[in-house]
Amino acid sequence: MKLLEGLVACLVLGSVLPLAAQEPARYRFWRDIDRGAAPSEEIVAFTLDSDVYAATRDAFPDLRVFDDAQAEAPYQIEPDVEFREERTRHTFPTEVVSLHEEGTAIEIRLRLPEDSPSAEGLSFFTRLADYERKVRVFGSQDGKEWTPLVADGILFDYSRYMDVSNREIPLPPNSFRQLKIAIGDVTDEKESPYKELTRTFRSGKEDQRVERTTVERRPLRIDRITAWYDVTRQHVQKARKGAYPIAAFEAQEDAAKKQTVLQVRTRREPVTRFTLQTPSRNFSRRAVVEVPVVHGVNREWTRIGEATVSSFRFRSFHREQLTIAFPERRQEEYRIVIHNEDNPPLDVKGVQAEGNVYRVVFLAQESRAYRVFYGSETAESPKYETATVLATLRRDFQPVEAKLASQVENAGFGGEPGLALRTALNNWIFLGAVICLMVAVLAWGLFRAGRHLQNLPKD
Repeated sequence: MKLLEGLVACLVLGSVLPLAAQEPARYRFWRDIDRGAAPSEEIVAFTLDSDVYAATRDAFPDLRVFDDAQAEAPYQIEPDVEFREERTRHTFPTEVVSLHEEGTAIEIRLRLPEDSPSAEGLSFFTRLADYERKVRVFGSQDGKEWTPLVADGILFDYSRYMDVSNREIPLPPNSFRQLKIAIGDVTDEKESPYKELTRTFRSGKEDQRVERTTVERRPLRIDRITAWYDVTRQHVQKARKGAYPIAAFEAQEDAAKKQTVLQVRTRREPVTRFTLQTPSRNFSRRAVVEVPVVHGVNREWTRIGEATVSSFRFRSFHREQLTIAFPERRQEEYRIVIHNEDNPPLDVKGVQAEGNVYRVVFLAQESRAYRVFYGSETAESPKYETATVLATLRRDFQPVEAKLASQVENAGFGGEPGLALRTALNNWIFLGAVICLMVAVLAWGLFRAGRHLQNLPKD
């Protein structure tokens, strides 16, 4: 029995070795942090890349920074930011000076308010659906001499076929205070979905049936026209987005479900959107991004994002929206399902991935070299006071940007605490040997107990 107790004790102790004795050997990879000359202590920052993302777990609990004396350096992981321009649209009303009808076209003259800026575009408001109209725009300062601004604009609504419309006409840079808008073919003809049926009876029986189709003449009624301009704000702080490589891509057609299924694999980067790469044009499809979720032994796909992807090219008109956004995810595998309905499948050549960029910030000591270690199944998130310390120091000091050297496998990697035990317990040969040993020990104990009973005095 003592042998059995000793075996159990060894297994338990092997799984609960002090974690401190396994730092930094418990991490699979390391990389040098190149911060150049280090004549004094400074705040250092380095950006995480695909190698780090691929080896770390969600929320980065298995990442540590050590100096050349293997002393742990507290750090903070934060989203990287950038300063860029931000454009905001502002609209203002216009005054209709006159409206003239010339055959099948109309001419509208507008005047901008005295205190308004120049118009960068016009928006047309109408309740009409299923139409297409050509538009020309001219500009003038005095209402006498007119300069062409737009020669081939187009207003349209194709809601009969898909949710696609355009009611805006962008204008080139100008300073005109009066605008003249020429809209051609303002009245069209639309066949009514209803038919007039006339039946003639003779001697109680139907003698003649006549069906008439009604054609409706529809003028383009414009409720109002507004002008707009964009205001650009400089140095707006935004979370920086970065492009991440696609590890694998495959497109499949599911004719039964009328779907195009795109299989996308990444290296667990923090992705927030996918952009389709396709030469197809003049389409509008619903696309869904999904990720696998395991429930027991079942593997299911769960939707995390959805968008309508479209591309329209007609003469000078070009509008494209091929991006599907979703909350940040770190997955190895994604699936994009494009619903084609009865339309021909899209020719998707590839997918671009984009997501947030993160960096590590820590306080480096003078003349110290540092390495980042990462990749562990059991490491827990450290609890540092770095955020408070750095928030105070960074009011006066900006981080020094460092670079990571190539990834190196940790030769001193001693395995995860308890990992060897879990691996052994998953090995049927080891389990069989342990069971046989325990049976032998139990049998020997029973045999000894039986011998002991035989030696007891009989009453």
